[in-house]
Amino acid sequence: MIAAMTLAERLAVFAADLDVTHVPPAVIESVKLRVLDVLGIALAASTHEFAPSVLAALESWGSGECTLVAAKTGAPLPLAILANGTLAHGLDFDDTHAGSITHASAVVLPAALSTGEAERVTGRAVLAAAVVGYEAITRIGLAVPGAFHARGWHATSTCGVFAAALAVGKVMGLDAKRLASAVGLAGSFASGVMEYLTDGSWSKRVHAGWAGHGGAIAATLARGGFGGPATILEGRFGLYATMLGRAPDLAPFETLGREWETLAVGYKPFPCCHLLHAYLDCALALGGEHRLAPEAIAEVECRVPAGEVPIICEPRHAKLEPRTSYDAQFSLPYTVAAALVDGRVTLDTFAPDRLGDPRLLALAARVTHTIDPDSTFPDGFPGWVRVRLSDGRLLEAREPDGRGGPRRPLPPTAIVEKFRENASRVLAAARVDELEQAALGLDAIKDAGELMRLCRG
Repeated sequence: MIAAMTLAERLAVFAADLDVTHVPPAVIESVKLRVLDVLGIALAASTHEFAPSVLAALESWGSGECTLVAAKTGAPLPLAILANGTLAHGLDFDDTHAGSITHASAVVLPAALSTGEAERVTGRAVLAAAVVGYEAITRIGLAVPGAFHARGWHATSTCGVFAAALAVGKVMGLDAKRLASAVGLAGSFASGVMEYLTDGSWSKRVHAGWAGHGGAIAATLARGGFGGPATILEGRFGLYATMLGRAPDLAPFETLGREWETLAVGYKPFPCCHLLHAYLDCALALGGEHRLAPEAIAEVECRVPAGEVPIICEPRHAKLEPRTSYDAQFSLPYTVAAALVDGRVTLDTFAPDRLGDPRLLALAARVTHTIDPDSTFPDGFPGWVRVRLSDGRLLEAREPDGRGGPRRPLPPTAIVEKFRENASRVLAAARVDELEQAALGLDAIKDAGELMRLCRG
């Protein structure tokens, strides 16, 4: 029976049948911690330069019942998801599933949480919807590992809209037939191009929010009986054929409900492109161990997988002298230099007034890259840094992946501390504590809106 189903129908049946009591406890605990992480990031993002333009645009369209993070006013469901998803992804501090190269939480959680608030469902219902979303976005990307990025599509958005449709539809209580229609409709909303890499502009920041927004529209249309194509993923004019010109590997869809990709989503300890993280770990380790003075460094060579080069190494002039914070967050030379100069990489590393620091830029100019022909990317995001000192010494560090993923996990306490630091940029200490307890106790909350309302300004 399953073999005769389309991929959209498989996902829909999985979503409709998922009972949170049958999900492994480790998966549920992971999702609660991710809720905490995403809400903290969104709160911190509300203080950054792009946030006012997002909120002002939505305010011009009227208010609604759903929380806008850090705002005093609300918005209708699709617009709240758009804003909250944009804030969740806007600092590039949100988690990443390496195999699919998707920022799962920034799409799935704003969609599930805002819909939960609108529908007044329990925290357990939101958790179930989130698991559905995680398992969908990761598999849709895993079916063609690295292929979306290679063609200039941002997989978070192109794959995420389907996950959001399923998560929203699950909260709404749609049956498998309507969930399949929601997935089919979502395909017409799949988008997200990576041209922002050319000039460091802000378009990527809205990709997660747009995917959530599109998924909410698709699910709402399907709830009303509007149909969508069941072959939207693997069909002759489906996602894979039209965007990539290739068929997907069906293997990731065979493990639905048996293996949990949610647990493979890696947290971010640094607020920048996840491809950079292992390099930063290497640079920080070398700098700390050898107490390197930037002026004593003659050259830094990074060995980079070919698939990463267009994202974090090119165009080189923009990577050496970032024009915007977003330029810097995708620059291997800038971030490695910052790690060596400052001994840390934080949100302040990417503040606009830091981008012209002459000491940092001088070292960035001495950071080069060569292709690593043996890399297994995107099976992990590796880092390999060689530092040649002015006295001729050669230092080297190598990591198979950045910290935060299954290969190099971070303890839950590190994620809680990250949340507290981010949330305290906006909320008073008592509210931070209250929000932390609510997120980590989401499975006991009767009305998911209680959690979201703690995020209001």
